Amino acid sequence: MPRPLAAARRALLALAAAVASLAAAAPARAEEALVLDNGAILRGTVLRDDGSEVVLRLAGVGKDSKVTIERARIVQRFVTVEAQKTSSRGSASGLAPVEPVVAVRLIEPTAAAVPPPLPAEEPRAAEEDFFSRTARRAALALPSQTGPRLFLILLAFMVELCLVLFAGRMIDVASLTLAKSAVLASLFVGLVGLAIVSSTTMRADQAPLFVPLAVLAWVGCAAGMLRCGLGRAFNLLAFVLLSTALVVFSTGIVLVSV
Repeated sequence: MPRPLAAARRALLALAAAVASLAAAAPARAEEALVLDNGAILRGTVLRDDGSEVVLRLAGVGKDSKVTIERARIVQRFVTVEAQKTSSRGSASGLAPVEPVVAVRLIEPTAAAVPPPLPAEEPRAAEEDFFSRTARRAALALPSQTGPRLFLILLAFMVELCLVLFAGRMIDVASLTLAKSAVLASLFVGLVGLAIVSSTTMRADQAPLFVPLAVLAWVGCAAGMLRCGLGRAFNLLAFVLLSTALVVFSTGIVLVSV
């Protein structure tokens, strides 16, 4: 055999012997068991512990599987098998087969998504009173866009303006003009809208104070503008309320019958 080949062979044998001695001298790790906060117990060898995460090589799974566990999830940790130094013997070729390393990270189980409840069926007319059905149908028919809502407010103002003019003719208030009727109609629509929109004005503790103040405000404004006295102003308000109630009742009949 040529000398260069013999020298290379001796160098390779020396290198393999050095690697084998280093592997034999490497400190063996003890097998530990980790108890997690969900009750699971994992056994294996701790490869890395940096204070926040623990890398564990699982034992008894047939391949080199690594698991990364958050340190906060570990409830208990104890040694199951003491570390033993074993002498590694190479194969005929001096190299051991390397198995693939699979890194696995534990993921918290997520709760199954709960489907949203199905909408309740609309009650029949015999199962609901007239006012509740009217209010529910009106709430469903109310548009969500700003433009249609402004149109409905304008329509309500125009209807109320006609009712104020009609009430003024009924009780013979000569000083009632279109401009004064518009002011009174605006005030009436504003007070009614405040009572509907606000969640506090019609509460049991606020309504006994809000309703008389609203009535006195409208009557006082009408008496001052029309110079007709409080009596006629109260009569004007009564006609306006009665005619408004008739309009609302007629609208409710339409909503209920649809």
